[in-house]
Amino acid sequence: MLTRRRALITLTGSVFLLGGCRLPGRLTGVEKTRDATDMQADVKRFIDRRNAALRSGDEQAWLAGVDTSNAALVAAQKLQFENLRKFQWETLQLSSGPSDGPLVAKPQRHAKTLPQDADGFKVRLVSKLAGVDRDGSASDFIYLFAMLNGQYTMIDVGPVTDDYGLTYDSPWELTRLTVVKKGDVVLATDGSVPDFDAYAKVAARASAEVRRDWLGNPAPAGFALFLTGRPASYKKWFGAGTPNWSEGVEIPLLGANADKVNVTGHYAGSRIVVNMKSALKSDNPLLVMKHEITHAISAAVQEVDIELGPVNGDKSKSLSLSAPRWAVEGFARYIENRGTPAASDRWVIRDGLAKGLLRADLPNNEHFYDDKYRSFNYSLGWSLFQFIAEAKGHATAVKVYVGLVTRPSFGNMQGSDALFDTLYRLKLQREPFVSTSGSLFWQQWTAFLRRM
Repeated sequence: MLTRRRALITLTGSVFLLGGCRLPGRLTGVEKTRDATDMQADVKRFIDRRNAALRSGDEQAWLAGVDTSNAALVAAQKLQFENLRKFQWETLQLSSGPSDGPLVAKPQRHAKTLPQDADGFKVRLVSKLAGVDRDGSASDFIYLFAMLNGQYTMIDVGPVTDDYGLTYDSPWELTRLTVVKKGDVVLATDGSVPDFDAYAKVAARASAEVRRDWLGNPAPAGFALFLTGRPASYKKWFGAGTPNWSEGVEIPLLGANADKVNVTGHYAGSRIVVNMKSALKSDNPLLVMKHEITHAISAAVQEVDIELGPVNGDKSKSLSLSAPRWAVEGFARYIENRGTPAASDRWVIRDGLAKGLLRADLPNNEHFYDDKYRSFNYSLGWSLFQFIAEAKGHATAVKVYVGLVTRPSFGNMQGSDALFDTLYRLKLQREPFVSTSGSLFWQQWTAFLRRM
């Protein structure tokens, strides 16, 4: 399954200081209010010290300036630092600037009340995973500070969750991880997956098989997979809000810079999360990994999937600039099934035809994952690429897919119009726009369906 969070309003801040309850047993020093320039200078020194700690591996320097009376905050900061040190990063850098504060100070994750004079600052973490990511991507945090015993001290922290171009709730912020590298795959887990080392080998095999079938098209240098057997973690990690019915999810990352202004639209990398509880119960983890790695490898050539928000204020209607879901999910299912009889998909097609689930056009993005049609839609997409491969060869099936996803589809270009336009550009159809009833390809493909 591929996902992309919907765009929301970006947090903006003004120079407001909210009053609140003082932390018991703490002094706020002689300063009741401070000049914004002084606050920003203190935050910059705090960030510089943390960046140096990331480079040197000095945990005490990372924790310096953190409120030691807040046990939950200290534990969370230790956990994050420990986990970050387990990965190999090409870039790992925090930044904060004058445009980011002070913000309205509200409790974040580790404090219920704040001192009277508390300040919030937006801090960005730009990261680029070595051997995996093409560019740096970002997570934004709100760091809260207050004067405690004469020192400007971090008293709470929480993620910024309202910008679709950023990730949040990364596993290294939430739980202790075990990390290994096998081939071109970095694999991490939260301790809920037995025989984790064995699955590292499975992931490396999945990557190799997908790369073989991708036929030399542009691809990421590597892949990052996160395995969990805990449904709550599967849903939460990377802020994906992943539905429980899915077995895996690929989260495309947008390129971002440290200036906290520039989030580009280009592909920077992917994070893959595998629901091992579901994969072990109902499917083969190798196939699930192949499916999600196919999403990640094809994200390197396609337009990054973007939700543009509600239409005329109606949140139930969302404009999108994205590749057709039937193509993206169908091709991933096709690659997943390569070398197998795909008996399950053939059965779903037969059952769906008997129930009248085949509609007059290919499914649009808005309703692709609807409960009634979801299984059929996945198999329907698979069948289209399977038909092309049997008629014209695997290389042609890949060409059709790449042709579909390298041009953004908008609105009514997500169904058969997108398919027919691509077939025309590849000289597999004589006219760019035809009706389904007038298309020889459509007639041959639906006949193929009926033969299953």
